Amino acid sequence: MLFKRISRSDPEKIFIVVMNSYSTASLTNGQACIWDFGTDINGVGVTIPAAITTCFGFSVAGIAAETIAHEEYGLVQVYGYHSATRVRVYTGGGNIASGSPLALSQAGSVFCLENFATATTSATPTRFPCAFSLLAHTQYTTAAIAVFIKAL
Repeated sequence: MLFKRISRSDPEKIFIVVMNSYSTASLTNGQACIWDFGTDINGVGVTIPAAITTCFGFSVAGIAAETIAHEEYGLVQVYGYHSATRVRVYTGGGNIASGSPLALSQAGSVFCLENFATATTSATPTRFPCAFSLLAHTQYTTAAIAVFIKAL
């Protein structure tokens, strides 16, 4: 783990070194990723998020802090302020307000976080929030907004 030096003017951040095992694309700054529990052979592989019913969000690794090409190593942020995290509004979840909890996408196969209905029923699985929004967002299309990551 890499801990950013504490300073009064910059927020604290924690990073981990990972390998992008997703076979068809690079990870870019702000994209969410999960631990590659299907094909990982070295304990550091991350990939595109799976459907929430597969892992319920417990396999979230963090948010890419830089571009990481396929089978290359790079930094993923697991704690702290990130100014450009990819998010979108979940259908039925309402708009994202400042302070809204964010989790992996319900459908999977997208590198973004989304808000969710916090009341669970038998039709909606429990979701594990890994960040909260610092700005509002009202669109289904993804946008890069400021969030506070808590994916430890």
